[in-house]
Amino acid sequence: VHLLDPSRGGRIAFQELQPNGRSPQDFAAAQGGEPYGEALGLYLACLQAEISGESLRELELICTCLKTWVQLYIEVDGSGLWMTPFMIFLCNRARRTASQLDQAKRSEANRDAYLKKLVEIHRELFQKLNKERAKRAGHVWVCCELLRAYFKLGQISQCSFLLTAVSQSLNKDGFNPTDLPKAISVTFFFYWGKHCVFTHNLRDADEKLSWSFNNCPAKSKFNRRKILLYLVPCKLRLGVLPTQDLLHAYDLAIFVDVVRAIREGNAQLFAQKMEEHAADFIKMGTYLIMMKLKFTVLRSLTRCVHREVRRQLGENAAHKLDLTPFEHIFAWQDGCDADETACLISNLIHQNAVKGYLSHEHRKIVFAKDLPFPPPSKWRM
Repeated sequence: VHLLDPSRGGRIAFQELQPNGRSPQDFAAAQGGEPYGEALGLYLACLQAEISGESLRELELICTCLKTWVQLYIEVDGSGLWMTPFMIFLCNRARRTASQLDQAKRSEANRDAYLKKLVEIHRELFQKLNKERAKRAGHVWVCCELLRAYFKLGQISQCSFLLTAVSQSLNKDGFNPTDLPKAISVTFFFYWGKHCVFTHNLRDADEKLSWSFNNCPAKSKFNRRKILLYLVPCKLRLGVLPTQDLLHAYDLAIFVDVVRAIREGNAQLFAQKMEEHAADFIKMGTYLIMMKLKFTVLRSLTRCVHREVRRQLGENAAHKLDLTPFEHIFAWQDGCDADETACLISNLIHQNAVKGYLSHEHRKIVFAKDLPFPPPSKWRM
């Protein structure tokens, strides 16, 4: 307990556990017994390497400790859920140590070398745990570690294999990932949803990320914000706008003006904010989805023009309107000429975001009498 207490720190606890010059190995054998003494001894040796500043040896020892603990986890009877918190702790520590080593040699040609070595170890563990039906919690967590690493390395294509393997395994056993401990299931659904965002499977991404957000503890504001960074673009693309209170509560200023541009149909504001935050969206991998929101902005703009023209016409308002006002507004907001305006409105009609048709011969746009602007659930995404 002292060793794993983050408020005390491993170094202090390690020093306290050596009264009368007792060696870490003797302490591990006495406290861990025959089955767990080896794993505890490896972890104590890892702490000793950390104190000595031997980062490379620390990583080697923590990886060996992780493999030893996973083997014990496989051999234990039942689900072995009580062993998963320490396995998660070892995975986190190994990842942190590998990251520190990679940052220290960032200028060299072989970047992320230690993270790639860690991926190989996790792949080995994944294959072992894939055969153990009773050990689904550990299996899914190792999958999360691999997904996290693949996203960091930019190897998104590798994620599909993992998710397919886990999905097939879970479906075969009739097991529901939501039955796992929340720390594991929330993380798994986050990375699964994130992968759906990258593959533009927005409805599945919305489902997975929404579940992850709703089940993430309210006090975990940092993790909930990470989920929202991918969930908000999905919701926006599906036509669901977040409240300003939500965006401010989680420090998501990056979306505030984009949402305002969608509400107002302000194409100029949208273009300005997308250019301002382009680097952030590219880094997160959501730039393409965010750029596609221009479609929603132009729909809002069309709706605003439609409403204003009908208001000015008053009792004489009909469902057949001149194209001229639309051309003037689109030219002002987005620099479009007459042909480009017609193309954009035609695309809105094709995607079922606007119901109606264009009459080029009479230079009219004819809106449907019933629901000319269908809700987002009716759009062709």
